[in-house]
Amino acid sequence: MNPYALPFLMSFVPLILLGLAIILQNPRSRLYQIVCAFCIGNALVAGAGGMLHLAASREQAIFWNRLPYLLNCITYWLFLQYTMIISGGEARMGERFMFLPIRLHYWLTIGVLALVFALVGLSDLVVATPTHNSITGWEHGYGPFHRVVIILNIYFLMLLLFVLLRGIKTSSDPIQHRARIIYTVAIGVAQSWVIVTGLILPDLFGVPTHSFAAIAWLVLCFLLIYGLMRQQWETIHEFSANLEEKVAVRTEELAQAKNNLEQVQVQISKYLDPNVVEKIFAGELTAELTSRRARLTMFFSDIKDFTQFTDASDPEEVARLLNEYLGEMSRVVRRWGGTIPQFTGDSVYAIFGAPDSRGAREDALSAVRMAMEMQNHMSFLRRKWWNEGIQFPFHIRCGIHSGMANVGNYGSEGFMEFSAIGLNVNLASRLEHICQPSQIYISHATWALVKDEIPCDEVGAIEVKGFHYPIQVYQVAQSP
Repeated sequence: MNPYALPFLMSFVPLILLGLAIILQNPRSRLYQIVCAFCIGNALVAGAGGMLHLAASREQAIFWNRLPYLLNCITYWLFLQYTMIISGGEARMGERFMFLPIRLHYWLTIGVLALVFALVGLSDLVVATPTHNSITGWEHGYGPFHRVVIILNIYFLMLLLFVLLRGIKTSSDPIQHRARIIYTVAIGVAQSWVIVTGLILPDLFGVPTHSFAAIAWLVLCFLLIYGLMRQQWETIHEFSANLEEKVAVRTEELAQAKNNLEQVQVQISKYLDPNVVEKIFAGELTAELTSRRARLTMFFSDIKDFTQFTDASDPEEVARLLNEYLGEMSRVVRRWGGTIPQFTGDSVYAIFGAPDSRGAREDALSAVRMAMEMQNHMSFLRRKWWNEGIQFPFHIRCGIHSGMANVGNYGSEGFMEFSAIGLNVNLASRLEHICQPSQIYISHATWALVKDEIPCDEVGAIEVKGFHYPIQVYQVAQSP
């Protein structure tokens, strides 16, 4: 095989593979389509150059003599499109090169390429009949306008380098800036190599070096693709780094928002029962005027003759003791899972079974055991206040009843509270009113639920205000 054909033929397959590799990265990208076409176009130029050296007849040599120049006109046009895109495109069109707008140079170059294409295809002005060399085989023949083509190639290279350098200077993106430097160096070096080895030396000095121009095409295509891949990789890397930073910032913001939300929840829990607040924040309870029927255990308590103490004491002292009492009692209620719809003076109202229920029996047991702990805690407070010089005998009364009630949000659209209402709620309140000091009265319904675990003494059937029949009442037996 003619060794002068080898550089051409050895470049053919890699150029084809480079073209396919780049288009598979992003088939819809116009830039990637241009680079793919440029690689394949140069592969065909290299293949045609190699076939010229291997031509077996004059007719074959004439055909392969013109084809590289025809294909080069197309690849130069693709080269121009590529350079304009990577250098800023429309932004470069208004700038001036050699006193003329780039836009004019752009269309002038396209016109010249079209003219050269026509001259190569239709005349011998650029490419003449090939000549045969005993060593290299068939060589290109050059017409009288071939040296004009050399000058046009130098002009074309200067135009491309000017556009590329302007693209570097105006780039504000570091990744894009680095990529444009790679493109500029690659195009400047490779195209200069092509002009020298492929045009100047063979035409002016008769040195058969145009075979080595194929090496420059291969290197150029590789560097163009490398620049695109590096730009893509750096963009992804920067995006990943920015994403990690944004995720970290967002995570911190979410943590702060969560902390703020928890603080709000804590503050709201001071005004509303924590069970209700938790359901609201969990989205399980909405601020709508709705209610439902549920089996509940209702609890009421108050301090016997607290009004007399209020009338005889300083308001500040009353407020201090009342706040301490309600604070201690509310903690007991919450410890046993009760929900406090409201405080009314010294009265504590709690419900078990809403918004969550552990079953009617467990709800009733929790309510009674809570009442027993409240009585024990009241004994502690009574001794504490006695030691502080307060002689009023603080005793609380507790009433508990289990039954069906309407539970939900009551009030108005602007203000509402979570509570339970109904006849059974009233009965629990009445049991508290008739209860003896420091005792716990429960109804028959509650007694039936707790009797197996909590000892109770029968009080008897008692007439209760608001009910037309006697109510069977039991007293919880408490440890002395």
